[in-house]
Amino acid sequence: MCGKSSRIATSSQQTTSSHPAARQLDALLRTIAATAIANRAELDRLDAVAADGDFGSTLSRGAAALAGSPPSGDPEEMLRGASEKVTDAMGGSSGPLCGIALLRAAEAVDGVEGELDRAAAARLLRAAIEGIQDFGGAERGDKTVLDALFPVAEAMEDDNGSALGPVAREAAEATASNQARRGRAAYAGERSAGSADPGAVVVADVLEALEGDGEPPSWEDLAAKGGGGATGEEEEPTGGEGFVDDPAAFVHEALEGFVRANRELVERLSDSQVIVRADRDTDSGRVAVVSGGGAGHEPLHAGFVGEGMLDAAVPGAVFTSPSPKEVFSAVRAVAAGAGVLFLVKSYTGDVLNFRLAGEFARAEGIETETVVIDDDVAIDSDSSTERRGTGVTIVAEKVAGALAAEGAALADVAAAATRVVQRGRSFGIALHGSEMELGVGIHGEPGREPTSLEPAGKIATAMLDPVLDELDLDADTPLLVLLSGLGGTPSLELHVLFEHVSRGLEERGLRVDRVLVGDFITSLGQPGAVLSVVALDDELLRLWDAPVETVALRR
Repeated sequence: MCGKSSRIATSSQQTTSSHPAARQLDALLRTIAATAIANRAELDRLDAVAADGDFGSTLSRGAAALAGSPPSGDPEEMLRGASEKVTDAMGGSSGPLCGIALLRAAEAVDGVEGELDRAAAARLLRAAIEGIQDFGGAERGDKTVLDALFPVAEAMEDDNGSALGPVAREAAEATASNQARRGRAAYAGERSAGSADPGAVVVADVLEALEGDGEPPSWEDLAAKGGGGATGEEEEPTGGEGFVDDPAAFVHEALEGFVRANRELVERLSDSQVIVRADRDTDSGRVAVVSGGGAGHEPLHAGFVGEGMLDAAVPGAVFTSPSPKEVFSAVRAVAAGAGVLFLVKSYTGDVLNFRLAGEFARAEGIETETVVIDDDVAIDSDSSTERRGTGVTIVAEKVAGALAAEGAALADVAAAATRVVQRGRSFGIALHGSEMELGVGIHGEPGREPTSLEPAGKIATAMLDPVLDELDLDADTPLLVLLSGLGGTPSLELHVLFEHVSRGLEERGLRVDRVLVGDFITSLGQPGAVLSVVALDDELLRLWDAPVETVALRR
């Protein structure tokens, strides 16, 4: 955006805008898109060290969206258009963070008449940084893209004309020694150290390309070479070879089959992945309950759409949060005049995308409330890493849906779901052949150190102890126990584990009133299980027992 980058932007003349800053920004966006496409595999590799291994693919989806419909207009219009496109296309946590960074930069560029000099570019970058911090909560040193952006902004503000690429590269390489403290990579703890943060690496790659001798490819060239991750045609994780036709259409075809098999209960919104009740009534005057998250956890969430539970579910790509556009589509489809409750698992991408959707809803006069579910005790409550949402999600969805069906107000429905979260705890375990890993998340996030596989009785104790340690229980407290397989555990084995869980509770003098055993919140085909215990009160017990008619749960 200054020095050599200004020359590149002006000479390329890609955008039809006559605004000098718009030409600079066009070159910047093309360079970012080209970098995402060219370095997709390496960025995925870096991300796989401690997270999902999809950062490059996710960024490439944003590049494809820009190449397919390049943003145009004056600088503010261009950045706002880019924000909308990448947010919608990328999903996950990267989508809303990139989107808010571009949106805040758009606000900061308002009033610029000529080219962006170094000081003006620094103001845009500072605005983008503030947006990322506002939405993501990260700080410098948390091993995120900010670790490269901060020193670049400082170098730009010094205005000594020095190259920015080396500054960003040094900062990116320095992140290799850091431990991640934000996002899904943070769950890996010390294992997240040892490789550079992919977001910081992208900053260095982009700046080095801008300060090089070549020009960024045209949008036409980028659209043509996008292929794979840039067009959304990348192969999604599917849990193995299995019954897969086109990996790029895996979730789409699965949802089509799900709706075809259950058309008396659910429908799919056209041009989206949103699943809604077939009998939805937007004139009912009651609260609508909406949940969602990455695909791969079925029957969560789509399997719980129906009478007495969810009004809509919003699946993303496999293990990838849905975009705010998809969530907002669900809101529009089911809002019935009394507001919408979002039930959101505590994952950065889910929280950010639902937050943006809530802002869209409020702009149209639709009131929303959000309950974040963070029941996983595998992460210490005082840890800088936020606790994950797991099995208690199902109980919250059931309770909220039942109370909404009774016509309760939005605040009351949210309060009941919040009480479920406060009174519920969960703990997961994954089996890997002769080893087991305690404290895993439902996306395969690392738990505690793997250890040798133990008999079912010892596993049950290892799951029960951390859950019960955090619940204030006595002999008269009615308990709901949910034991969900992760998709690869035979029913016989799951019931053996439950037998030992039940014995363990009885030995502690505790009372089990309600039980749910089966595959309810899965992780594709992972052998393992999640144990959830919720301390019920009279109202929660009544709402759990209320009628429900969904694909995965009927009473």
